[in-house]
Order: sequence, then C-alpha cells, then structure tokens
Amino acid sequence: MDTALFVGLAHKTALRRRMDVTANNIANMSTTAFKKERVAFKEYLMDVSGSAGAAGDKISFVQDYAVVRNLDQGQMVPTSNPLDIYINGRGYLTAEGRGGETLYTRNGRLKIDEENYLSLYTGERILDETGQAIQIPDQDKEIHIAADGTLTTDQGQIAKLGVATFQNEGQMKRQGNSLYSSDENPLPPETAYDVKLEQRALESSNVNAVESMVEMIDVLRSYQRAVKQGKEYEDMRQNSLDRLARVQ
Repeated sequence: MDTALFVGLAHKTALRRRMDVTANNIANMSTTAFKKERVAFKEYLMDVSGSAGAAGDKISFVQDYAVVRNLDQGQMVPTSNPLDIYINGRGYLTAEGRGGETLYTRNGRLKIDEENYLSLYTGERILDETGQAIQIPDQDKEIHIAADGTLTTDQGQIAKLGVATFQNEGQMKRQGNSLYSSDENPLPPETAYDVKLEQRALESSNVNAVESMVEMIDVLRSYQRAVKQGKEYEDMRQNSLDRLARVQ
C-alpha cells in the first residue's frame, strides 16, 4: 500500500465532504428556519503491517463521522400573512408526514389547503396538541394565533397548535422540506421548554453569508494545496522509479 497516496486521498475526501455541506448551507440561506451544518471529523488510526513500517506503528487518517447542526435561532422576519408563525424558543410545530408519521418543523409558513386543513406549503398537515389535523370551518375568515398556540376565529376557539420540545434536539434527523423526525419522545408539558409563538412573522435561516463564503474559499484553497502536494509526490515517485530502472 502506498501510504502517502491513501492519506492524501482521505484528506481530499474529507475536504470534498466539507465543501458539500458548506455549499448546502449557502444554497439554503433564504430557506425559512434553516439551520446551518458543519462536518465533524476525527482521527482514524490504522495499524501498519509488513514492510510499510515497524510493528506497532500506526497510520493516521482523517475521517468525517457526523454532520452537526447549529441550533441558534434565526432572526424574526415580520410578514403580512396571518398564517405565518415565528417560533420563539426551542419548539417545533408538529405535522403529519405523507406516511402518517409525526414530523416536526420550525418552518411556520402555513396555508389552508383545498380541504380547509391547516398545512405546510409542502402539503403536510399541521397537528393540534392531541395529534389531530386542524380543519378550519368554511365560514371562519379571520384567524388569530396566540402566544401559546391557541387558534381562534370570529366563531371562537378552534384548536391549539401542537408544539414539541426535545431534550436532545441536535439528534433529530432531517427529512427534507424543513422537516425533522425524532426517536426521542417530546418533553412532557410540565418539563417542556418555554416557547412563544408570534403571528405574522417567520424565522430566517441562521446561515451567515459572509462566513459561509469565506469557509468555502478556505476549503477550495485547501483542496487545491492537497491536489498539488499529491501531484508533487507522484512526480517524485515516478522520478525515483525512472532512476531505479536505469541502475545497471
């Protein structure tokens, strides 16, 4: 095994992974409530065997093992839509997935679908605190959303939005369309984190455009250096082989 080539390949693979995550952050700068991510790396040690080194020696590789989500809250962006909701605190709206599973989102950009159910723009229906889809009566026009999630109209109270909080929200799994799933049950009401809802507002992405562009440039330059070093090593290796071939 050519150790230097394998170490260099591991380095370039890690940089490529970091670039993919950074590019995804930049692409979602305008996505409501998007949380930026970063790749976490660790050292992977492999035992050296045979003629590559002495017994007990190890080769150090870099390995990406997780994508870590930044949970910092985005800025509140006022809107004129009464169905837009800004979630102030560590809470998530609950929604029904296409397969009937319960999903969670901080994307408060809601609408009323063709069957008068409160839903996300991607079609998933929003659930109330009992886990039922929320249907708005035809005659109700003005919808008011209180800080605790209570929905009222000119006809009175309709439902209360299901808002979930988690002890380890960083472990939630991204499902696309700003939706998450969790293997952990939401915290019970008596221990849930304090969450307040703001009507006519949305949460911006927490991606910093300048910071992300600087990171992308840094990764690109690191990758270019890694490619150059690999080329120099290959040239040196080929030159050594040519010299050995001329030995009489």
